[in-house]
Amino acid sequence: KAKMRRRIALLFGIVLSYASSGKSDLEAIVKGAYKDRGLVTRKTIEVKGHGVEFLEAGHGSRVVLFCHGAAFSMNTWQWVGVLDALALANFRAIAVNLPGYGFSSKTQAGGKDHFLYDFIDALRLTGTKVCLIAASMGGTYAMPYILQHQHLVAGYVTAAGLLSKDLPPSLNVHTLFIYGDQDPRLDADSSARTHFSNSQLTIFKDAPHPCYLRDLDATNEFTALVLSFVGAPSSISTQIHAQW
Repeated sequence: KAKMRRRIALLFGIVLSYASSGKSDLEAIVKGAYKDRGLVTRKTIEVKGHGVEFLEAGHGSRVVLFCHGAAFSMNTWQWVGVLDALALANFRAIAVNLPGYGFSSKTQAGGKDHFLYDFIDALRLTGTKVCLIAASMGGTYAMPYILQHQHLVAGYVTAAGLLSKDLPPSLNVHTLFIYGDQDPRLDADSSARTHFSNSQLTIFKDAPHPCYLRDLDATNEFTALVLSFVGAPSSISTQIHAQW
């Protein structure tokens, strides 16, 4: 428990640092460059009696679900451009506002351990394989789903997503780890990453904790990595891919 508390303290220390020194600037640059093609729709859904807000783009049968970091929101994924790119590649991209963000109720019946399952169930996607993308704090929502429903996870892309404390010796979920080289989590997570038996590590040079927001080149690289990982045409080729 003490180890987990230290990990959480480290995570929120990083989040508070970016929230007070540069986070807004990083996101503002990406937001200002984003060109809305009309592909992304804002929606709400009731999940076990509580409202959840999300963005959706595309109508493909393969679903890619995004969980944002503590200093950001579902809108961040739209401004990065990855939702549009997936829609154009015939995928269904969904970016959820996690509990307490935007119009998503802070109270959710199942808590973090069951939030994604309940959300996916409300979308009538129960039993459908999904690819999960999580940044930082978003990993605290993605990891319980992965641990409880491995067979329903096509793959996992984590941009310094917080990893679970108690991991099984081997997780057979194809995973793409992405970090900035200036992020202390890169070294802090080294041991936990060994539990993922099929994984690839990609490091963004001169990049902070939200590495995909370093600059516009980073948003493009992140989007290209996601496209390659899910099996869409891309300017970058990842060594590992989602297993649909």
